[in-house]
Amino acid sequence: MKLLFTPGADGIGSLVLSNPPHNTFDQPLFAERSMVERILNHPGQKALILQGAGRHFSHGADPEKLRAQLHAPAFQRDMDRGKELLALVADAPIPVLALVRGGCLGAGLEVALCCHFRFAASSSLFGFPEVELGLIPGFGGPLFLDGVAARRAAVDLLLSGRMIGAAEALGLGIVDRVCAAAALDQSARDYLQGLVGKRTVSQVRAVMESLRNARRLPLAEALRRETELFMGVARGE
Repeated sequence: MKLLFTPGADGIGSLVLSNPPHNTFDQPLFAERSMVERILNHPGQKALILQGAGRHFSHGADPEKLRAQLHAPAFQRDMDRGKELLALVADAPIPVLALVRGGCLGAGLEVALCCHFRFAASSSLFGFPEVELGLIPGFGGPLFLDGVAARRAAVDLLLSGRMIGAAEALGLGIVDRVCAAAALDQSARDYLQGLVGKRTVSQVRAVMESLRNARRLPLAEALRRETELFMGVARGE
């Protein structure tokens, strides 16, 4: 898997998951942590669009390569380190929008779920097919899915292994917007421009940090840090 990053002159960057034709993950540690941190903290960027190269978002892990690695001493460690990369995206200092075309399956769906928004082409498909192979989603899927869908929907998708279309995914809260594939990119960019286009980088990052602190810090500490962020933005620091 390659990560192809292009910063945007308008403050909206693009990150492409590239391993055609299905953008599968050959190993759980799919990028260096320092690379992901540099992308998320790239100067001047206020939002990021994450998508797959070509026709699909990602079909997740390659089953044969996955089974070949299961007994390797470093596999469990690399699983945890790979999930740390998704945690970086979930706690990103800027909004991250997953742009989904084609298949968004298994680990690919788990990557999309860790993003703040998901816009999908009407023809896209979602699901956890690894269940049919006697596995469970192991890249944060249960945690991220439980944060966006009702518990009964999460249990259904995580155990049934069934595929759902974009319309059903929208109804379940997994997807935020569905449109024709040809209009998908412009729809995402228009939305993000409306969200952050008139905001400064410091405004965007202060809001995102405050939200992260609300989940991670004791209340009193989070409130103190919010004051510091407010003062910094107000003073133009």
